[in-house]
Amino acid sequence: MAKEKIRNSIWFVIFDGLKIYFSNIDKFVLYMLFPVFGQIIGLALTFGLTIGFADRIAQKANSLHSALGIIFLLAIPGMLIFLKAFWDYMVAYVALNSMTEGALTTGHVYDFQSHRQVATRRAFKYIGFLFVVGVLSLVGVAFSIIPLLGLIPPLIFWVFFVLVYQVFTFEEELSIKDCFKRSFELVKGDWSRTFFLMIILWFFSIYIITEGVSVVFDCLHLTDKVCSLFDFIGNGMPLEYFNKALRYINLPEITVNMISKTLFMTTLTTIVAGLSLPIRSICYTLWYKTMSCLKDGVPEQKSKKQKKSQKNEE
Repeated sequence: MAKEKIRNSIWFVIFDGLKIYFSNIDKFVLYMLFPVFGQIIGLALTFGLTIGFADRIAQKANSLHSALGIIFLLAIPGMLIFLKAFWDYMVAYVALNSMTEGALTTGHVYDFQSHRQVATRRAFKYIGFLFVVGVLSLVGVAFSIIPLLGLIPPLIFWVFFVLVYQVFTFEEELSIKDCFKRSFELVKGDWSRTFFLMIILWFFSIYIITEGVSVVFDCLHLTDKVCSLFDFIGNGMPLEYFNKALRYINLPEITVNMISKTLFMTTLTTIVAGLSLPIRSICYTLWYKTMSCLKDGVPEQKSKKQKKSQKNEE
């Protein structure tokens, strides 16, 4: 009984998840490089070309339509890179779950393409699934604006649905609606443990790393230099009109430096969250398997190493 409680604890899930991650860290980091940095490069290229050349195009273009057409053409390369990287990032939500199962059964992570096919061979269904997730996320964000208790209902429901990507990965026969229903059933009765698992993973895999990197940048006096790379965005915005309205309602003015620092921290958080996605996916996959065993009464699948060890003991 004690052993069962230990294996079903969130600490065991985190420990085992970190063990899988660090034993294959080179593969996971390599896999996430383009999905993460491709989005950053794509957006930087898009805004850099459009905002950077907007004034020159407006001065030399014969008409507004031709100017907008040229700006649109300049935005296409960056947007294509961004969209490809964004799709690969969303596919990673499913592929990483499949990789985790492969690591559990074989002890290794390999053949990325076969893991990607878990999502790509059901591309239309997966796009519909992502659409539903996106709509529910927007509803949750809109609901959270309500003062005082607005954030609580979305948080409660999102914890119930945190395992939907794992359900979509491993229970292919389920419909999109049933994926959410299945996640709800798995988390039901273990909401608090699932919630604490989410908080711990967010705190250590995103917040701590982001703050640690920002402190290193501050100590090396690199923050201002890196932030200056974003100044062109603030300089291209009509801040005088915004500040005029802010002064009217007695609010602090927006400066180019404020915008640059916000974009720097947002970019840093995005990179950290993206590169650390494998850690969270691995732990959620292990939690999904644990909850499935508990709720369905199915014996936990053993890895080859565990089977070999048990055979030697016998």
